[in-house]
Amino acid sequence: MPQEERPEAAFAIAFDGSSQEVEARPSYPSIRIGFFQIAGVYVDIPRFLGAGTGGLLDVRELERAQITQTVNSVLPGSNVFVRGASGRESFRVELARAFRESSITDFGPSFNLIDALLTIHGTPGSPATSVAISKCALCGASGPPDLMVTATGGNCADKMCRAPLYPTDVLRIYEEFVESGENGLALTRAMNIAERLLLISYLDGFLRTGRRHLSRGVFITDGPLAVYGPLAPMKSRFREYWERLCRQLETEDLAPPLLVGIEKTGRFVDHAHAIRDLIEPGHVMMLDTPYINAHVTNKELAHYYGKDEFYGRRFIYRTSTGQILVLTVPRVPGGPPYEKPVQIADGIFQLAQSERFESYPTLRATLEVLDRLQTRLYPDAVIPVALAHSASSLPLGTGRSVLTLLAQQGLNMPQDSISLSRFRHQHFN
Repeated sequence: MPQEERPEAAFAIAFDGSSQEVEARPSYPSIRIGFFQIAGVYVDIPRFLGAGTGGLLDVRELERAQITQTVNSVLPGSNVFVRGASGRESFRVELARAFRESSITDFGPSFNLIDALLTIHGTPGSPATSVAISKCALCGASGPPDLMVTATGGNCADKMCRAPLYPTDVLRIYEEFVESGENGLALTRAMNIAERLLLISYLDGFLRTGRRHLSRGVFITDGPLAVYGPLAPMKSRFREYWERLCRQLETEDLAPPLLVGIEKTGRFVDHAHAIRDLIEPGHVMMLDTPYINAHVTNKELAHYYGKDEFYGRRFIYRTSTGQILVLTVPRVPGGPPYEKPVQIADGIFQLAQSERFESYPTLRATLEVLDRLQTRLYPDAVIPVALAHSASSLPLGTGRSVLTLLAQQGLNMPQDSISLSRFRHQHFN
């Protein structure tokens, strides 16, 4: 379907998350527990925008125009153990449990984050039955050629090890787990990939039960369409899923959904504000790779930026009201968003296909929707992201004190190293 003929966006779903790590016992600050909460907020666009007609804002209509889905998880930090396991092994066990128990039922049978993980290893609408893990997380042994793990798990192929393996091991978050110390980084990695997998849960849910609705949806993630650290190889899985989804919809003459990531902080946001006066309201700027290397990342002009982490390309958009949005949009129907610069003369580079606007046919429609959904709740914000941020927030101050108290009550045991089995999953709304 030509992009100029795509149906008008009827709804937006935004995803955001927050995390906190707290001390589980006041007398032993090295004993720590991590909490993260992610949210998906559905916004009926016409209904939401129509709530202000007539001069007065109908708050009840605003409330009816949105639906919120939250997923809460608890993960062990340092010196918190599942019985008979080390700290790192305990983190692996509980990460798999958290993803298995985090599910949505909006599209019929329960679909959890493990199902979403298998889906990006399979095809849209058809999750893989297993994932290939390159090495055992315990002994480092590899399989012949890979270790295949199903949704319920598997075992190391080494006869001397035979340690249990989990589908979430493919994410390799455990590599950044610290046995003694803070684990905010590992917790953030878990939260970020959970956000992305919740997005997949909704994309695939619509595909299975009402794929025509996908063409009228805007799916917004907090942060860029990218994954970092040990998670970086997953960017290929997300990109392949998106490509297959677009091509599958194309065979049925259906437009792809609008997918976009919006950044609130970081050096690209800082750079965008520094050059905002050079961008006219209502205009968008694409940053080519030599520009990024020279003016944002301070790398050599020929540096291959973005090859490892991104499945969408960054743009800077100055809205009709003068706000600045830094966003990432995927290519349609697919392809790498960043490619190696080809130098054709000293300091002159050939424009890659990924740096041509025609590779992003959903960009105009995406910007038009975001322009309609601006808000003054905080600088450079759009309504769905602001709502998702509010729904997912684990507040500082009093909120942190409550989480600390719950952790201390749940792990109130005399020994220094504590069994996580005493701590039960809680919901924080």
